[in-house]
Amino acid sequence: MPMKDEYYVFSNDYAKVNFVVNMNDSRRLGTLRDQAISTNIPASFECKSLKTFKPIAAVFDISVSTKLLFDMDYAKPLVDLNLYQTSLVPAKIVDKDYLYLHCYNIINILDEQIGFNFEALNNVPLGNRLVFKPSFESIIVLFHQSVINAIETIKPPVYAKAINVSDWTIEKEMS
Repeated sequence: MPMKDEYYVFSNDYAKVNFVVNMNDSRRLGTLRDQAISTNIPASFECKSLKTFKPIAAVFDISVSTKLLFDMDYAKPLVDLNLYQTSLVPAKIVDKDYLYLHCYNIINILDEQIGFNFEALNNVPLGNRLVFKPSFESIIVLFHQSVINAIETIKPPVYAKAINVSDWTIEKEMS
């Protein structure tokens, strides 16, 4: 199996997502693109309706925007995987707890000519590439099939879906 078939991107299931989730934490945690985040104080997020643009209660299991939030049901598999250069930060939206997955594992596989060059991963141990960003500027995070399996073993996500990176494009994401 080609290595590209082992990697996925989480995308919101837009048939069910009628909200946007934004970080509104005064500590500017979202600007730490290539650094770990270490805090026990939950990062603050807000969930707003796309119809009224007013805050609403968060009901999702996984939220995908420029930040990835996971329901606490997924905490154990994410922690157990001991994801390389990834901080699992406590997060809160109103009174609901989440995990903010802050990936600062950057493996530059972006090639201007061919797109993602998965051959560049051949010399990277699997444990160091379970979750990573494909370039420093990237807003997406790539997940190895084993991470997707661990998450789906707990419960299949309802508000997000794992899309094989071969089938994912930024154009599809924005449509």
